Amino acid sequence: MATVEGQVVDAISGMPVRGAAVALSPGNVSLTAATDSSGHYSITAIPVGHYALRVAAMGFDTLEVPELWLRAGKQSVQRIELSPSANTLGTVTISAMARERPAMLGVKAFTVEQSLRWPATFFDPARLVTALPGVAAVNDQANHLSIRGNSPNANAWLLEGVEVVNLNHTGNAGTPTDLPTLSGGGVNMLSAQMLGTSRLLTGVFPMGYGNALGGILDMRLRDGNAKRREWTLQAGLMGLDASTEGPIGTSTRSSYLVNYRYSTVGLLGALGVDLGDEAITYQDLSFHVALPIGKRGEWHLFGVGGSSSNKFEAVHDTAVWEFDKDSRNITYTSTTGAIGARMRAPLGAKANLSAAMVLSEAYQRREEERLRPDYAVGYRAEAQLNERKLAGHVQLEGAAGARFHYEAGTSLLERRIEGMRNSTTSGWMVRPWVSGRWSLSEHVQAHVGMGVAWFTFSETAIAEPRAGLQWHMRHGRVLGLSAGMRSQMPQWQSFATGGTGRVIGPTRSHDLVLGYDHPVNGRLSVHAEAYMQVLTDVPIGPIMALDNFMVPINWSVLNAWDEPVRFPVATNGKGRNMGVEASVDHRFANQLFYQANGSLYRSTFTLDGPGELESRWDGRYTANVLGGKEFRKQKEDLVRTWGASARVNLAGGMREQPIDVRLSTAIGQTVFLAPGWDAPLADLYRLDLRIYLKRDRKGRTGLWALDLQNATNARNEAFRYYDHRQGGVVTKYQLGIIPNLSYRIEF
Repeated sequence: MATVEGQVVDAISGMPVRGAAVALSPGNVSLTAATDSSGHYSITAIPVGHYALRVAAMGFDTLEVPELWLRAGKQSVQRIELSPSANTLGTVTISAMARERPAMLGVKAFTVEQSLRWPATFFDPARLVTALPGVAAVNDQANHLSIRGNSPNANAWLLEGVEVVNLNHTGNAGTPTDLPTLSGGGVNMLSAQMLGTSRLLTGVFPMGYGNALGGILDMRLRDGNAKRREWTLQAGLMGLDASTEGPIGTSTRSSYLVNYRYSTVGLLGALGVDLGDEAITYQDLSFHVALPIGKRGEWHLFGVGGSSSNKFEAVHDTAVWEFDKDSRNITYTSTTGAIGARMRAPLGAKANLSAAMVLSEAYQRREEERLRPDYAVGYRAEAQLNERKLAGHVQLEGAAGARFHYEAGTSLLERRIEGMRNSTTSGWMVRPWVSGRWSLSEHVQAHVGMGVAWFTFSETAIAEPRAGLQWHMRHGRVLGLSAGMRSQMPQWQSFATGGTGRVIGPTRSHDLVLGYDHPVNGRLSVHAEAYMQVLTDVPIGPIMALDNFMVPINWSVLNAWDEPVRFPVATNGKGRNMGVEASVDHRFANQLFYQANGSLYRSTFTLDGPGELESRWDGRYTANVLGGKEFRKQKEDLVRTWGASARVNLAGGMREQPIDVRLSTAIGQTVFLAPGWDAPLADLYRLDLRIYLKRDRKGRTGLWALDLQNATNARNEAFRYYDHRQGGVVTKYQLGIIPNLSYRIEF
């Protein structure tokens, strides 16, 4: 049997909501409760399984938490924050254990429950979101994401709502140059044991978010259990995890959660799995402490740190040197950490104040030795890419009357980058903003906001107005329109170029999004969005003098990813991304879930002229079909559940620049023809599978699982390069079949 308990509070003031009706479905009259004078509720003796938790109270929007997995080994604690209702807008549905207003366009929630049920996520939130529309994985060896036709460098990583450095291990994984990046890596440093409800943001962001042209992954940490101590242990071919959580002292509002993970990826190599002939290791430690402030406020202290490496050693036998890499020793190492705090406290009955600050740093270094035929080192190369961010925000949120809700705040971000040429550049972004949301009538809501982003390093101020309108129709259908502007600090390639310390201003994005939600029934919904994004002030290569000739450098930062830049740039370029997305989503109910989604899009860039060219990320389409089924059998005190899920992923190939074979042969390394990216890779196909067995006994839950990434061993192209030993262009392929057998126990 399982238990669910928690507290229901007002989302604005934090005051407890008395007499709220709490019910689990599917269920019966015994699976209901009402909150007491302090807003607390408890439902016990619940058969293990998946439920929807519905909370309703007079004067508040009804809220439903779908896909809630209740098991014997983990007590479910749900703190529900209800938004005051000015009118009857129907049920607000969210995807996890947290407050959520009626969803703005481009806001997609994802949860730890999904990572335990969807195939081949390897408990990585960034891999999980590749199953969402508009998101393309650049290489399945890592979690670098191209979102709506943008570079992975255009994305931002947030921890507890605050921007941080790239919190991923092995940041060079899956890149054509094997050089460090700031956009992703082999696996996220936050294990699924730590994650609460997290969100992917695209399009017109809510006013509190900025500094990204692609998407934002806002990763949130869950609270530990404040009532009893619990443990989670997991072992698999990908790594070992151990986490513990429990109360601190006698307070029912204080808790801790700690997780440690150590990789065992070498076991996969021992089984003959091709991981690129590299020895990969990583480890990380993360924690989250929740403490009360008075009767309604709260403090949260959190942090994560880890290290990773991958090593490739040349075989001392020239007879087996088939490719250029075979004669090289390559060592990559990284160390990354983040530590921060956030607080939230009520200000009277209709407002609250929140603040947060995080310091994060990442150090990456790659060393390469090229051996001569006598195995002596003929050439050494080193590359490093270090980044530090100090970020924080303060926000006031409240309501004035029944129909108006307001937010105002300021965010600060200091970014310091030490690049490939040992050049160091730093600067601040200060961004005050204000927004309001009105219920214009029973069926129409409007939101309007204004922010100003001030970039100190280039002394540039950019206005960021945003607005939207939502029409709530009958039967829960919603039509929405949003428009706005946003900007991003220069990507690391152009943050300081030419080794001169020269800096340029930010890139701007003008966005327009139209969306439609259509609930078919309580479990099935249809969603569609159309978007247009116009990018301006884009850094591009200038025209330079070469041997008394003026030669254009046909380069745009929109196509940049892992390559350093060794020339000055000018902000005369433009870009455009446009597309449509659609999804059909059947949430987990009656032991079944499925989702089908697709995206058609175009991504182009413009140099210093009128003509548009296809960008590097113009894959044209993505499509996903995802689903799963569980089969349950109960015998006395044991509940045994078999489950299986599968995902089919189709995507157009990313684009490459054609290779000049004659010139590459002459100088012995890859030389590309510029300016177009008109050599597309082949379309991608991948099938992922997951089979699992859950066993719930009194006080503990065990989970055996087998994941197969690329179960059909499809050969998907990754990139092309000129190989001197092969004497021609070589196509590198993404990873083949990757199995991961794991066992997880909670008690």
